[in-house]
Amino acid sequence: MKMNNKQKFSKALLDWYKECGRTLPWRKTTDPYAIWISEIMLQQTQVPRVEKDFYNQFLQKFPTLQDLAKANWEEVYPVWKGLGYYARGKNVLKSAKRIVKDFNGALPHNKAQLESLPGIGEYTASAILAFAWDEQLPAIDTNISKIISILWPNENIETVAQELISYTNGGRDWNNAMMDLATKLKVGDNIERPLNEFFSIETRDKFLPEHKGPHVLKRKKFRIEVGAACIYQDGKYLIQTRPEGKSFVGKWEFPGGKREKGETFRTCVKREIMEELDIEVSVRPHFYEIILPFNKVELLLRFHRCQIQKGEPNPLEGQKIDWVAPKDFDKVEFLDTNSRALEKLKKMRV
Repeated sequence: MKMNNKQKFSKALLDWYKECGRTLPWRKTTDPYAIWISEIMLQQTQVPRVEKDFYNQFLQKFPTLQDLAKANWEEVYPVWKGLGYYARGKNVLKSAKRIVKDFNGALPHNKAQLESLPGIGEYTASAILAFAWDEQLPAIDTNISKIISILWPNENIETVAQELISYTNGGRDWNNAMMDLATKLKVGDNIERPLNEFFSIETRDKFLPEHKGPHVLKRKKFRIEVGAACIYQDGKYLIQTRPEGKSFVGKWEFPGGKREKGETFRTCVKREIMEELDIEVSVRPHFYEIILPFNKVELLLRFHRCQIQKGEPNPLEGQKIDWVAPKDFDKVEFLDTNSRALEKLKKMRV
């Protein structure tokens, strides 16, 4: 029987993956716990960083789900430190405790139950089921969506993904192969046989951020958006040092961090301050913002005045903290990116 176009693609994809697929530590296991940890770490973090600095270190400290469930955040933080987005780590800890309590200590083999756990959405639940149990489920992220939308532009992405994976024996290799294919396409690499017939130069160019003519890349700068909290109390502002593992270690700044997808800046500031200092704050509209261009990225900084609503500042990331009056700003070695906001704060009433 002659194969249709989608069946032919899935066969070529798996043949290509056998020869060209990446070797990654979480692909060497079917342990649902280890796969879950890798999937959470890979949210918002590049593969090389997770592979080199965090995945193995975490599993050495907490080799089983039961080991993790017995821990507290102060024990988890040192092996999550530097990975960022600390809500992920806290959700992993909360989920481990719930799994022990509600699921007899085993990660549930059920999509709805997985999605009921903190930090696990539809994509992550599908990925765990595909990679741990080889279920025939496509874990559809933006990369897989883009591949399908370009190759089959007039068809429903979920329907096509489910048809493509139906021509395989399971979900593990198909999802891994699609992820590796997306990685190559995003940087404009050639695609080897037997998958290459689906990707002409013109088709590959559609995966690049911007191009002029065939296969000429002009990349847009990636924007990082950061919300900073200028927390004031008794005429002073709360400041902190840059922690180890980040650039400009030891310099002072206002606490805050990167805005996650779907967050408002004010929600971002509230979350970051809870993760960094274990306090709840009220957040006023930003009083200053600046866009700073760098070589490959641009940084958007928004500064918000805040007040503590609940708790006492507790530096959870190993940073030093201090309170400083505006008249003493010049005595502190602040990051240069804070300089204009500092000048504005000097002119405000506290």
